[in-house]
Amino acid sequence: MSLSACFYGIAFFFYFLSGVLYLGGLFVRTPHWTPPARLLARAALVTHTLAMAIYGFAVHHAPFVDPWESLSFFAWSLTLLFLIIDWRRPLPALGAFVIPLAFLALFFASARATPGVTQVPFVQSHAIKIHIAVSLMGYGSFALAFCTALIYLLQERRLKQKRIHGLFQKFLPLEQADRLANRLVGIGFALLTLGLLMGLNFAARDWSGRWWLDPKILSSFVTWLLYGAYLYVHSVAGWRGHRTMLLLVAGFATVLIGYLGINLSGVGRHAYPF
Repeated sequence: MSLSACFYGIAFFFYFLSGVLYLGGLFVRTPHWTPPARLLARAALVTHTLAMAIYGFAVHHAPFVDPWESLSFFAWSLTLLFLIIDWRRPLPALGAFVIPLAFLALFFASARATPGVTQVPFVQSHAIKIHIAVSLMGYGSFALAFCTALIYLLQERRLKQKRIHGLFQKFLPLEQADRLANRLVGIGFALLTLGLLMGLNFAARDWSGRWWLDPKILSSFVTWLLYGAYLYVHSVAGWRGHRTMLLLVAGFATVLIGYLGINLSGVGRHAYPF
């Protein structure tokens, strides 16, 4: 546990420095801040991976079975997905939103975690662990789409005001932000669909009563419907721009309500004993 805590601390420090450089890079003319920011983000991901692996061996369960462990895994998946995208084409403006978000998620996870204390019977199944991991990866993709949507809305507002200067010159062009958000939602929707199917199969097999009325299941369906509606109006109806980005903001709000609000409220069968 001491070794795991050491690596978590190093990852926390790397996330902080990377976030500062990404944010600072938006306000300076030189591009020299981006390479060290990207290098620190990669170092954060590596040390975070080591920390989670060592932690998992120490507590003898997957390092994402309680809300605070899963919040750490969410930060990890968010960073992983961002670096995969950034590897193909550097996106420092997106990094200025994503890395601070990952830092905050890890901060809250570290502040509230009680290592190895939570033992929840229904997460002992390997299938459920896969269900949780896949769902969290989907949430990470939706979080990236949310950050992209924020960039789009800010850039669109400045364009309408004809005030494109300073840091807004480093934001993504609107068309590129729209394409990126659509791809991220496609990935997240596929992962969420798989996670839902696995979870529903488990619930139908092992839960009695009206299990489909569980608040977390209902909120997950609402999230699935919102992102499905986005994909439909974007790909079939041909919607673009402001309306679709607001759908992404609403979709991520439902993710937060279901992921943090319901899980931590003590309501329903997804509640955790603290």
